Amino acid sequence: MENKVLPLGLDDTASSKPVHGFRILRDVKVPMRDGVRLSANIFLPDTEGRFPTIFERMPYGASGRDPGEFYARRGYAFVIQDCRGRHDSEGEFYPFRDDTPDGLDSLDWICAQSWSNSRIGMFGPSYLGAVQWALAAEHHPALQAIVPNVIPIDFWKSGYWRQGAFSLALNALWTCLEITSRTSDLGLIPAYDLNRFFRHLPLSTLDQYAGRPCTFWQDFLNHAAYDDYWKKMSVVKGSFDQVGVPAFIMDGWYDYYPGEAFDAFNALKTQSGGDVAARSRVIIGPWSHLISLARQLGEVDFGEQSHLDINQLALRWFDRLLKDQDTGILDEPPVTLFVMGRNTWRHEQEWPLARTCYTDYYLHSSGNAGTNSDDGRLSTVPPGHERQDHFVYDPDDPVPTVGGNHSICWSDAFPVIQPGPFDQRQVQSRSDVLTYTTARLEADTELTGPIVLHLYAATDASDTDWTAKITDVYPDGRAINITEGNIRARFRKSIYDAPELLASGRIYAYTIELLPTSNVFLQGHRIRLEISSSNFPLWDRNPNTGHAQGQDAELRIARQTICHSADTPSRLTLPVIPYL
Repeated sequence: MENKVLPLGLDDTASSKPVHGFRILRDVKVPMRDGVRLSANIFLPDTEGRFPTIFERMPYGASGRDPGEFYARRGYAFVIQDCRGRHDSEGEFYPFRDDTPDGLDSLDWICAQSWSNSRIGMFGPSYLGAVQWALAAEHHPALQAIVPNVIPIDFWKSGYWRQGAFSLALNALWTCLEITSRTSDLGLIPAYDLNRFFRHLPLSTLDQYAGRPCTFWQDFLNHAAYDDYWKKMSVVKGSFDQVGVPAFIMDGWYDYYPGEAFDAFNALKTQSGGDVAARSRVIIGPWSHLISLARQLGEVDFGEQSHLDINQLALRWFDRLLKDQDTGILDEPPVTLFVMGRNTWRHEQEWPLARTCYTDYYLHSSGNAGTNSDDGRLSTVPPGHERQDHFVYDPDDPVPTVGGNHSICWSDAFPVIQPGPFDQRQVQSRSDVLTYTTARLEADTELTGPIVLHLYAATDASDTDWTAKITDVYPDGRAINITEGNIRARFRKSIYDAPELLASGRIYAYTIELLPTSNVFLQGHRIRLEISSSNFPLWDRNPNTGHAQGQDAELRIARQTICHSADTPSRLTLPVIPYL
């Protein structure tokens, strides 16, 4: 049964009010244990006293007034600090290497200030979220609440690499163009032909091609399988049972990390126990990496309710945990979801939903799913003896990324890669894309939860990729992407085990995890599965050679086979939510 709620973040009657003026302390140098000084800007209420503190650490430049002004006017100190080696901070930057000791030293410094009451919360998206998790397991007594947004907990599984494929656009834009200098200089992006830039091979020389040699670009590529490097890059060192801070996790269905958000939330619930488990919350909206900037994302308008004030939402959390005000947030169920299609918010008690009916939808065709979109079908009827489907994957002509669920937020890159829902008909008309579609739905059908494609497939290459996408097919023919996933074939057994190459022509079973979602496919719409072997430049092109990853300039064509018969029953497992 649906538990309908009012638009979230609008009922702020119990939250702190903007009754204060504020003052700013610029470029305050905070000493670290090794003598390096980090720069911070500090926003304070314009009255004497000791205040709880909201603390942000970032590599992007700590100069803005928002959200510092927002919190200072509401009775908080707000400290925003440049990470080591970035902007006005001293030292050398390397992602996440120094953030735990630097963060602990900074917490100690805040507690020693005359304006601090030694109750601290942390807030922020992306890298700003990772540094929160880095401190959450350190049991600093002053850190009492974190609000990590749009950040993975496992950078190997779902960050710099995704299911064995290199997150090309993210890494190239962030590592090669933005983060290799001490200033934000995204204005350099228009100087590059990004289509040509992303196609550069071998990937191991892309940083030099950009004119910016980068140690961690090389490290990311050199560690092309799970190892101690990626264990150390995990945002929580060890198990979540070490996390001693409640978290309010925020993400978007069209971001790269909603699956990671739920993984973190469930780990807190099952491993941490006590107040950490009881007070932790998660909210997922119809957003990309830039949370709630507007009601429209891509080509879909999600309505007025979709656009929340994230600062106001976090304020209810901080007021309860740092000021002991009864804002009502802990009386609400811990999971808050935006259900697309119906465009409404809903509270839930758990993830995945206990009432989920996991339903297998089998692939069917007469062997023409790539040339006739009506031939490829999805149904709950298991297959009998059916012809296989075939396509040719040419890495020199990859399937382009059109919208999608990812964290590209540089607007200068949007002509080439932009997140969100877009019509996929042009993509699905390609000969190297197979589609399988249900009949028109006789009633609204909600899919909320994790989605898995169990795929039986063969290739004549020693390694290749398999990509999957779910689209909502409207009565007028538009095919709007909902979620997507992938697997690099050499990691078919497990992305955490040593990779194994393929035998040419042999049929293998693959498990492809698509990102979780919540979408109602309305009556008269259809559910469509799209299968191919590339999604570029979101993920790097698999050259089909089987050579060491990131080092290859050679490209080979692969001939792909998708199987769906009684003994190779390729199928989607969909999380259908019944309505009572």
